Amino acid sequence: MSAWKKARDDVRSDSKPATAMTTSQIPLALKPPRRPGFDNFVVGPNTVLIETLASGLEPGQWYFLTGPAGSGRTHLLSASFAGLIRAGRDAKFITLTAAAHWPLLDQTDGEFVMVDDVDAVAGNLAGERLLFNALNRWRGARTGVVMSGVGRSAFELPDLASRLGQAVRLTLKPLSEDDLRTLVQRLAAEHEVLMGRGAVDYLVSRGPRNPADLARLVEQLVLRALSDRRTLSIPLIRETLAAQ
Repeated sequence: MSAWKKARDDVRSDSKPATAMTTSQIPLALKPPRRPGFDNFVVGPNTVLIETLASGLEPGQWYFLTGPAGSGRTHLLSASFAGLIRAGRDAKFITLTAAAHWPLLDQTDGEFVMVDDVDAVAGNLAGERLLFNALNRWRGARTGVVMSGVGRSAFELPDLASRLGQAVRLTLKPLSEDDLRTLVQRLAAEHEVLMGRGAVDYLVSRGPRNPADLARLVEQLVLRALSDRRTLSIPLIRETLAAQ
């Protein structure tokens, strides 16, 4: 298996490796992990950004999706990639979070290339040069490139920072409290868990504002509610937050 195919399969995997558990540890199972899509992303104030990633990507154009960690960048990049594949486009996906994947920048070409967490190479001269050389190659081949990262201020190669600045900037705006409530309600509904009176407001007011962290907390609460055969209630939320 080639290094690129292995990394691609890692990205496309819809579930984590199984671990040994006793029946008593998981009396009721959670539903399978969510497949990243535009239909299960809480849009909030990001309608135009979503429309661009869903149906507005232009061949040969570069895009830089920015936003803090946990804001949904990987979810959206994966959804956009899946859409291109369904449309029959020649698209590739690389994630640079692991340094072992960086050499894939030298091996990957296509009509569109999605590069997640580009700022993982920032501050590493070898990594920055790999990204810079890949961008030059893609520019010459008129490859559409969609990148994601927190920003480009941490890059040390001036030419690389300049190249990244040529991309159309797509900035994820934070979700409002109403949007976070929608996220909590949607996650609970997907797992078919009943929310107690006032639990959604309590969780949003006291839980993390970061959508990814909030989603992880909801999953933890769902698992505990299922395990204890309880409603996802304010007391359950309070107990879980206190334990953390």
